Amino acid sequence: MSDHSSLPNRAVSRRGFLSTAGAAAAGAALGPAAAAVDAADRTVPVATLGKTGEKVSVLSAGTAFNITPITMRAFDVEGIRYIDTAQSYNKGNSEKAVGDWFEKSGKRDQTFLVTKCGNHDPVAWTAALSGSLESLKTDRVDLYFMHNLKNPDLLTADMKAAQQRLKKENKIRFFGFSSHDKRVIELLERAPEVGYVDAIMFRYSFRDFGNERMKAAIDKCHAAGIGLIAMKTQGGRGGGAEPTEWPGFNRHQAALKAMWQDERITACCSEMSSIQHVRENADAARKGPRMGWLERQHEGELLRQHAEATSHLVCRGCSHLCESRVDADTAVGDILRFRMYHDEYGKRRDARRLFRDLPEAQRQISNVDFAAAEAACPHGLAIGSMMRDADSKLSDSKLS
Repeated sequence: MSDHSSLPNRAVSRRGFLSTAGAAAAGAALGPAAAAVDAADRTVPVATLGKTGEKVSVLSAGTAFNITPITMRAFDVEGIRYIDTAQSYNKGNSEKAVGDWFEKSGKRDQTFLVTKCGNHDPVAWTAALSGSLESLKTDRVDLYFMHNLKNPDLLTADMKAAQQRLKKENKIRFFGFSSHDKRVIELLERAPEVGYVDAIMFRYSFRDFGNERMKAAIDKCHAAGIGLIAMKTQGGRGGGAEPTEWPGFNRHQAALKAMWQDERITACCSEMSSIQHVRENADAARKGPRMGWLERQHEGELLRQHAEATSHLVCRGCSHLCESRVDADTAVGDILRFRMYHDEYGKRRDARRLFRDLPEAQRQISNVDFAAAEAACPHGLAIGSMMRDADSKLSDSKLS
């Protein structure tokens, strides 16, 4: 269960979710005076990671980019004691950068460390850990994930035995999986049933608040004591659209605060590639949910209004609904996700590489009719034009 006793006033009504999300996030963007935090107490608050009993920072530092010593130092200065990495991040260099930091700083024992392997064969998944431990310059990770799990049927008895062996060998403390796949709800539903999943990092944002099946799946995991970490929390910009009146704070902080108001969610994993981003998110985590004039109820509706106004512009990843209506093998969900990386994350090279690495059949766009897919989309996305826009940005002619 997630014990958020270190966080102030964490009411969890849906309206409270949204009203305190904007309010608490505001302080970090109001300027130096409003954002000032006692230098002696800059540690990000902690919460309990489900049945593991482990106290972890509510803000996790994602490392899927070119990590530098300056970045690692920023995480440390801002009191973020939870680092999330993976074997595939930056071609293995992210793990090495994290390991170098531990070696030089001596702060491995103060950090909750997560890494992941994308090969879900139990034998290969087990063997791959040795390379991660070498790169990370440690003899054990706190949490080892199956990276971007897509199939619930891969939570097998063999995988249970594999993670048990690694625990017995003291190479990992806890086991779980990450997923931003179209079957994420099925995975959440399956995890409590197999009985050996300690934690899950999954795609979850304010745009999912009305999804009753998602809510029930999260409830099921929480009741089973599975630690839950939210990722992809920003919910997409919606083509750059922003509320016309978003006074004194930014949407990114508000989206994080919405997650932190949910007692079922232990932490949010955020990729923070600039010092400013690290500071803003850490300050948002440290701020209490009420900030004076921002207590006014109408301010709390901004996230909901933003979600409604941009719903037709953001892919939710439920691509099983639209891809089955396309007379081709086109990977609609993946391609729209890469488009988001390109447009919103500024990760243009990575987005183009990911697109290029798809099998040719899954990259078909120009001669594909997406009309039936658009009709099947429950959120009214103009899939055809969005896919053609993705093609224009991600195709070989744009590689640089």
